[in-house]
Amino acid sequence: MTRHPDLQRPESTRKRHADSGSIGGALAFVLAAMGLLVALSYPLVVAAVVGTVAAAALVFRLGAPALARELHGRMTELEVPGVGTVRISVDVR
Repeated sequence: MTRHPDLQRPESTRKRHADSGSIGGALAFVLAAMGLLVALSYPLVVAAVVGTVAAAALVFRLGAPALARELHGRMTELEVPGVGTVRISVDVR
């Protein structure tokens, strides 16, 4: 005669999943490892890409407020089909 565990008792319940990190964390780790391998394989290309992104961020950070000051008070109307006329204006903070 075999004994079957009583499924209603708490000591017979089992954990159905392991306590591990999320899938997103594992994916981020794999992507970071791949990025590190690419950076080690092509250091000049990675340096050029990082420099270009940094320069673009600097130009945007310095140029956006100047552009907003120049466009201050200007109103533009845009006709959107099915919606109507949309008025757009730029204000400086």
